[in-house]
Amino acid sequence: MKFITKTAAATALIVAFVAPASAMVSPNLAQDVRSAAGANSNVHVSVDGDIVTLTGYAEDSYAVAQAGAAAKADGVQVINNLFRTN
Repeated sequence: MKFITKTAAATALIVAFVAPASAMVSPNLAQDVRSAAGANSNVHVSVDGDIVTLTGYAEDSYAVAQAGAAAKADGVQVINNLFRTN
């Protein structure tokens, strides 16, 4: 019985580490990305499995990069299609 319990616990631990990246997307991802892009931005965030696509615009190149970094922090592939307004 101890062997079965230990095996089940080890299996659960392995599954937690190899779960698909889409399971690790923060529920606040869109809010985090918009916050990173700044107040003078209009960013749309879409999630399809483990791919996050950013569209819209941000104030400058730094804001575009910050938004991309905020999305990538969740361990997903980011397609950053943001434009800069300045």
